Amino acid sequence: MRTVNEEARRAKKIEIMEKCFDCYAENGLTVVGVKAIANACGCNVASLYQYFENLDDLIIQSTEYCMSKVEDDFMAKAPTDVEDLWPFIDEIPYWTAKKARKDIPSDVSGLYPPEIQRIRSEVLCRC
Repeated sequence: MRTVNEEARRAKKIEIMEKCFDCYAENGLTVVGVKAIANACGCNVASLYQYFENLDDLIIQSTEYCMSKVEDDFMAKAPTDVEDLWPFIDEIPYWTAKKARKDIPSDVSGLYPPEIQRIRSEVLCRC
């Protein structure tokens, strides 16, 4: 019987989850099937089923893993001082644009919904 290196197995599962998430984030869930995910991961369909029960399990686990990673990264950058809050919030669209490799306007204030713009203006006036 073959022994499984649990650390290597976990690393491969994480790699698959990240590539899967990227694949359907870029192309949409309705367009991407298990073959496309396997191709993006550089493996065959049978290999995916060594790590996940089915396609739904893969999608759920990859989304959960990747979103918790995003949350951890976000919280690591979050300011502890209220004075730094709005500059931090203003940077978020740039992080997203950089990740998506898209241009974003230099003034991001227009990207906020009207209610957030009103609150932002009130808070900035107090500073």
